[in-house]
Amino acid sequence: MSFHIKISDMHLDILKEVGNIGAGHAATALSTLLNKKVDMKVPNVRVVSFDEMMEMAGGAESVIASVFLRIEGDAPGSMFFVLPLEQAEKFIRSLIGDQSFSFSNPVVSDLALSALQEMGNILSGSYLSSLSDFTKLNLLPS
Repeated sequence: MSFHIKISDMHLDILKEVGNIGAGHAATALSTLLNKKVDMKVPNVRVVSFDEMMEMAGGAESVIASVFLRIEGDAPGSMFFVLPLEQAEKFIRSLIGDQSFSFSNPVVSDLALSALQEMGNILSGSYLSSLSDFTKLNLLPS
């Protein structure tokens, strides 16, 4: 099935600016959470199919860490917080204070998974809150 949508350059620029503001708020939340400086790149905005999104995340064979949230309210949808596995391990080590943490260990602790989920929730919530403030839309993570 093909995926086609037409969106103007102006609308893409608006989405990029809104995304930049949201990402800035999320970066601030992450900096606070980790108690470290966080550098952020300007987000890239494109409209892609789900299959294209999966390829952007490394393809079907890549193992990634992801937190999935549904968005409710005025603009319902879905949101993925996606990280390469190695980066997720670094975040989890910092959050739980266990430098030996690895997804390659046979048993991943509930604490580690909870830390990753909470980080995803905080960043996504911060991003959505910023978008909601900017657009005046009611956007709620669930």
